[in-house]
Amino acid sequence: MALKTCPLAGGVLQCAAGLLSGRSLSRCMNQRGKNLARGYQSVCGSRPSLLPSPTLPTQLRLPVQRSWTTTFRTYASNSSGSSDSTDAKVISETVEHSQGHNIATIQISNPSKLNIVSSPVIEQLIEACERVSSDDALRAVVLTGAPTAPGKAPSFIGGADIREMSQMSSYEQARDFITLVHRGCQALREIPVPVIGRVDGFALGAGLEILASCDLRIATKSSVFGMPEVKIGLPSVVEAAYLPGLIGWGRTRRFLYLAENINGKMAEEWGLVERLVDDEAALDQAVKEWTDMIVGMGPRCIRSQKRLMQKWENSTIDEGIDAGVDALAEAFADGGKEPRGLMQKFLGRKR
Repeated sequence: MALKTCPLAGGVLQCAAGLLSGRSLSRCMNQRGKNLARGYQSVCGSRPSLLPSPTLPTQLRLPVQRSWTTTFRTYASNSSGSSDSTDAKVISETVEHSQGHNIATIQISNPSKLNIVSSPVIEQLIEACERVSSDDALRAVVLTGAPTAPGKAPSFIGGADIREMSQMSSYEQARDFITLVHRGCQALREIPVPVIGRVDGFALGAGLEILASCDLRIATKSSVFGMPEVKIGLPSVVEAAYLPGLIGWGRTRRFLYLAENINGKMAEEWGLVERLVDDEAALDQAVKEWTDMIVGMGPRCIRSQKRLMQKWENSTIDEGIDAGVDALAEAFADGGKEPRGLMQKFLGRKR
């Protein structure tokens, strides 16, 4: 497959040639603002009153940290058997941030369909997560949606493939499909380093469940969040179970029972995202700032901290405290090489 490069999140992302030409990408970005409301209507049937008129950049302005170099291999397999689009795929790339420290980007790409996910795409997501997780030098992962096709609103992940779901007609088929969605979310959670969800545009249904599976979330003000499943006769399930821990039980009920969409400002106020920025250029700068900070921490400690955080999610307070005691003791199992080195650096700093 012929490849070309485009800048994303401070690295170099190898994009499948033909995904978007330079001319069509520019045309897409120029139409982003006026097409956002149109995108709403295509997904939800009407423009929600909770959302203000969007302000979006007229061109793609993603900063490149040129000291990063491409490492490992690009994964950009075409999905087969998808009912929604022939160009749906997952693209992953690992770049070297600095010596011995790598950052991976995983991109959901279904540009003509708001980056919705079908079974083949979710299978590719699982494979991509497993692939990057095998890298001992991995320090952080950025999950993002691809630029959408000309005439389409921007989108992180616009949800699951409704056409595929509409063809299900048995308990077994439905269970297999939703179990696969859960496996995709779980694969993200099992990545041993922090996963940052980079959101610009729609994060709906399964897309929001995937986002909830990330460790950290940064979004643009014009992004759209919603759980519209009840509108099509389905309950919100699997990783939607993490929403009460993020936004509280009352807001989760409002979100799921009323199927309201909320904008980026409300998502930040609710605790659904940890950081809100003005536009896509600021989004990539924010992602870079956070990945730079993570790389500056103790590599073993960050992995230990993520394991501990996940234990806290499913334990009593007493169990969480006990797990923390074990985690700190384990940091010194090799004599404390990493913590002692970092503490000596701290003590020896200029004041």
